[in-house]
Amino acid sequence: MKRLILAFTLLLLMPAAYAALIDDVKTRVTLQNSQRGEFRQEKRIASLSKPLISSGTFVYQKERGLLWRIAKPYESDATITGTQLIQRVKGKTIVKVDAATQPAYSAVSRIFMALVGSDWHALEQDFSISGRVDGKSWQLDLIPKGGLFASFAKQLTLTGNSHLQKLEIFEKNGDATIYEFKNVVAAGELTADEEARFALR
Repeated sequence: MKRLILAFTLLLLMPAAYAALIDDVKTRVTLQNSQRGEFRQEKRIASLSKPLISSGTFVYQKERGLLWRIAKPYESDATITGTQLIQRVKGKTIVKVDAATQPAYSAVSRIFMALVGSDWHALEQDFSISGRVDGKSWQLDLIPKGGLFASFAKQLTLTGNSHLQKLEIFEKNGDATIYEFKNVVAAGELTADEEARFALR
């Protein structure tokens, strides 16, 4: 009976503890709905001795989407919105995905933009979230509840302060993808080129 009471008490306390954690992180994240900065992406493949590394810049606006530009090792860019993904190389469109015909895209784009934008309410639909806060820094561990991410990822770890600094995706097959973000600031006024890309032109 004592064990049953303890388990029930812990179950009641979990939502409160989770809410307190998220509220604590929110007070530290000042850059959320609109930001731009630099990224470094490292893909670690279990069967390869060296990781695959790329770097570039990004612009994120919650209501419009994400511009993702790779500068090295080769130039390419992608526009990710709630309805479409367009990837270009040297100005030529090589990939175009419509959410209307590819339902899985909607889930992936929604989750990835929520990760970059630290949208916890969107993320809690798909992940169980735990973590800790240490001074100005925080770390959250996300375990997929189901769906597309659960089919290949076992855990996501987010680390940051006033903005997301690192996103780590650990896959079930032993591979991992690590994103590091730096020089992140408010997006401010968009350039004409950025406006055109968000307009999917």
